[in-house]
Amino acid sequence: MTFKDAFPQQIKMIPVENTFKQLHEQFPERNLQLPHSGEYVSDILKLAAQKSGNSFPNKLLENRLEEELFFRSGFDTELYRHLRYLPANWHSHSFLEVVCVVEGQAVNYIQDQELHMCKGDICIIAPETVHAISAFSDDCIIINIVLRTSTFEKVFFGVLSDNDVLSDFFTHTLYHSKTHPYLFFRTGGDPEVFDFVFYAYREFLKNHQYKERFLNNIVGAFFIVLLRNHGSNVIVPEADSQGHDENVVFILKYMQENYTTISLKELADFFNYSERQIQRIIRSCTGMSFSQNIQKLKMKQAARLLMNPKLSVSAIAEELGYMDSGNFRQIFKKYYGMTPAEYREQK
Repeated sequence: MTFKDAFPQQIKMIPVENTFKQLHEQFPERNLQLPHSGEYVSDILKLAAQKSGNSFPNKLLENRLEEELFFRSGFDTELYRHLRYLPANWHSHSFLEVVCVVEGQAVNYIQDQELHMCKGDICIIAPETVHAISAFSDDCIIINIVLRTSTFEKVFFGVLSDNDVLSDFFTHTLYHSKTHPYLFFRTGGDPEVFDFVFYAYREFLKNHQYKERFLNNIVGAFFIVLLRNHGSNVIVPEADSQGHDENVVFILKYMQENYTTISLKELADFFNYSERQIQRIIRSCTGMSFSQNIQKLKMKQAARLLMNPKLSVSAIAEELGYMDSGNFRQIFKKYYGMTPAEYREQK
């Protein structure tokens, strides 16, 4: 099902969009389709609100958008259809935004990047990221899913709970990248993914009982399908400046699946890189070296295995690839600040 089929009334230009379009045509020299500061477009936003009788543009007058302006009390998830011909003003917000292009094309300016998005593209933008969206055509339909940061982390990273290294990768990209604090998915309009977008938007437009809880669950299912179907080909331009980013997720998944035995040389050989290249790729993606990642994977698994009282510490050490259980105990104590036995007793 397409957006036009699901929401025929939402395709029509609403008064405030027509007003923005008229102002864009009236002042071509202002280049409102290009990113500008909030101060530069404040008169246009105020004029559009006044002429259309729609107060929403006045919410966008601040350079930093706060949660209380966009979230109702008790709601962790909200959905907005992006206004066509809205001036592309630079802004940031305290919450997390998922930009879903369901029809047409748009340009998402993220800091010094121009991200050209088309139908089926999805971009997850981290909080406090300066960006601007340019959607200047009648046929461009964008649904923005906005989530409180705590809710996003609970839902999105909850999906990755069994994949520590990928979770670290996405965390590092969203929260620690200085130049590319976003995740970009080209889904090709995957109907399984966008059915959940439409489902969430339909629920948002209605006023049903348990709406806030249901929205969270729908968006949770959306993230599961997005990661299951497209997690392996997520686009992260910062991953490697030499053009190796297309292999990043495969490298990390391979590490996750073989961490008890894999060496840096074996990993480099498997993906046909030099050890220096693959070490650089891993560090740039996760903020940690190969050995640090492997140790973290082993220690996280050790902590999980210690929950089973039937497994001895020596058996756990052997399962994780440590030939010397004493060495395992030493590393575990350095990592957690207590011995495996103390950890088991405490937990």
